[in-house]
Amino acid sequence: MASYCAGCGASLSSGARFCSVCGNAVTEPGPVAGSGPARTPNPLIRPYAGRKLAGVCQGLANQYGWDVTLVRVITVLLGVFTFPIAVIAYILFWLIVPEEPRPLPPATHLDTAR
Repeated sequence: MASYCAGCGASLSSGARFCSVCGNAVTEPGPVAGSGPARTPNPLIRPYAGRKLAGVCQGLANQYGWDVTLVRVITVLLGVFTFPIAVIAYILFWLIVPEEPRPLPPATHLDTAR
């Protein structure tokens, strides 16, 4: 099957990693819709690591790949300028979005008498 560069349209040799004309990296085409297993998105959760108040901003930043500091600054600005609406939205997120499941502690054996 012939392959072509997505940047310049030049014909690529088999096994090429970069286009010899424009230098763009060669990417493999993605799966066709309906082929292979469906990828399930990560659920929105409030993680324990990195949280400041309730983990809402950290969870949103983790879910969408955003910078958590930017999310926190935007949340504070929205809280100041749209006072009751942003605070109510934050509280609703706090109540609706589930927490990250806690890992089970290691099993301990209390049977010391043998």
